[in-house]
Amino acid sequence: MCSANSSVLKNRIYVYLGYYADRRRDISDELIDDVLGEVEKLSRFVYRYEYFDSPPDFLSKEPYTSYFRDSRGVIVSATTLGLDIDRRIKLLSKTDPARSVVFDACASAYLEERADRFEVSIPYPLAPRFCPGYGGSDVSDIRHIFDILKPEKFGMTLGENFYMIPSKSMAGVLAVGGTAKRQCGNCALKSDCRYLKEGEKCFSEKT
Repeated sequence: MCSANSSVLKNRIYVYLGYYADRRRDISDELIDDVLGEVEKLSRFVYRYEYFDSPPDFLSKEPYTSYFRDSRGVIVSATTLGLDIDRRIKLLSKTDPARSVVFDACASAYLEERADRFEVSIPYPLAPRFCPGYGGSDVSDIRHIFDILKPEKFGMTLGENFYMIPSKSMAGVLAVGGTAKRQCGNCALKSDCRYLKEGEKCFSEKT
């Protein structure tokens, strides 16, 4: 099992799998631990970022302007787990479809957790990540992040409909300082979130 915060990471995995409190008995912790170990072994985690004193031009519109309210700087970031993860998901989809689903969810959660851990090391007080596509923003804004960071240099490319390759990649921005908090409205899983349907949240209000 990886050295990550186990409870937070597993909670994310269950959310990606659609397994909430009343269904978690349907999948074993042993399977998740085994798959996470494989994800960690195959991952080639890379994180690149650039600091700006003020938001680049593509961020001068809502919902970014609200996100950056009261901030004093901007981090533009891109991160990936590498192509070996994609290759493993493709192979498992043919040889073990059930494990492939778990592997995919574990890899998505692992990428977020690794990015969270890396961002703690950045020497600025940061708001939660905000990625193009969150909160009604345009996913096509990813191209501006690629223009700034040139992540092609470390293996990330932008495909059709702004789909990132490798698939376990993220590109986004972080407010330095400011008052932005983690919000359900910024989540890509909002439309299918059972936590919200039950009047709950999958994260602490303090994060």
